[in-house]
Amino acid sequence: MSANEAAMKVVVAKLANDSRATQLFTRFDSSARAVSARVPMIGSNVMVRAVANESDDFTVGITGVNSGSQRWLHDFLVVDTRISFTTDGKEIHATDLNVRYESLVEKMISAAELVLAFRKQEERGTYPAATTVNTYWSSGTLNFGDWVGPHLLKQMTGRQPIQGNRQGQSTRILYTVGSVAGWFKRNNVDVWGSGLIKPLSDDEIAVRRQLKGIKVHAVRGKLTQKNLVDSLGWEVPDVYGDPALLLPDMISKPDVKQHEIALVPHYVHRDAVLSGTPDGELTKVVDVRRDIRDVIPAIAASNAVVSSSLHGLITAQAYGIPWVWLDVQDQQLTGKDFKFNDFFSCLDKDAVSRVSVSKSDLASLPIEEIAKQASLPALEIDLSKLRNSLPVPAISTP
Repeated sequence: MSANEAAMKVVVAKLANDSRATQLFTRFDSSARAVSARVPMIGSNVMVRAVANESDDFTVGITGVNSGSQRWLHDFLVVDTRISFTTDGKEIHATDLNVRYESLVEKMISAAELVLAFRKQEERGTYPAATTVNTYWSSGTLNFGDWVGPHLLKQMTGRQPIQGNRQGQSTRILYTVGSVAGWFKRNNVDVWGSGLIKPLSDDEIAVRRQLKGIKVHAVRGKLTQKNLVDSLGWEVPDVYGDPALLLPDMISKPDVKQHEIALVPHYVHRDAVLSGTPDGELTKVVDVRRDIRDVIPAIAASNAVVSSSLHGLITAQAYGIPWVWLDVQDQQLTGKDFKFNDFFSCLDKDAVSRVSVSKSDLASLPIEEIAKQASLPALEIDLSKLRNSLPVPAISTP
């Protein structure tokens, strides 16, 4: 047995002999670099893990064993943990980073208490209206742009975001960042800065014309506004902008540039990019699957952004970084150009820089040459109107 394996087994023994741990966990396992403990929820498909980092410390966090348990974690822990990947390549909702060996037991117990507290709250089925906000974000796939919404809401209101698809249909729900303005099929919805991913189909129009209690406060762009007005007859004010443009309110722009170019492939393009070596030693490839508190500074710390991810472009615009839209023509995203043009309707469209490539080009992009075409179009909307149109009040304090 190696020294690492022996050390991990010592942690398991400490957990097995800790009265708090035995009440929280149902099973312990270890390997040469990790300890895991099953949590009695969702069929015991949730576990707390402590995984050795490349240095002499550990990451502690919560993982799902299958897609259902991972989705549950994405729905409840998005603002209370930090999405990361451990050294063994597994997704984790990190509760603590850089943990010393002697603190592992305490940190693992704390992680279990956190996730079980959310589970008990869900089982009760009630959330305090004074301190939470019923909202929706797309949580099926790791993508920082989809999770900007709950983070912004927490920052702007002080309220805990509660994933609306985990609640009933009786309470109002807020749809915000992302191409989700055409997704809902329920009454009593507030829309703040959402966009359509493509024009609504006849069937989608028929369903949404029956909805009641829909209030649109702002939309991502003018294409979304026109489609909602023309096809549904909804009242849509002239308040525009993806709320991700407000990210500097939450995360400050780094004082020092860390790299010349940020290459931000959409997650469907990432493997093709990483299959080769992007041209240029000054280029950083940004992984959009990671936590927004990692992705945003990585983009904002560059001098130019090349991105096939819409929120890569929006983030660059928000922080005043010149950008280029990398349009992969033979692997376009759902809706093709629609959501991009929706965002561009808020800008000086003539100044938008677009470079078209094929999927086969992604492994050997001449990034430094492409980045020379970067531009920063003028923003032609009033962000104060967007900021002030949020229909959720901040928590009042005495």
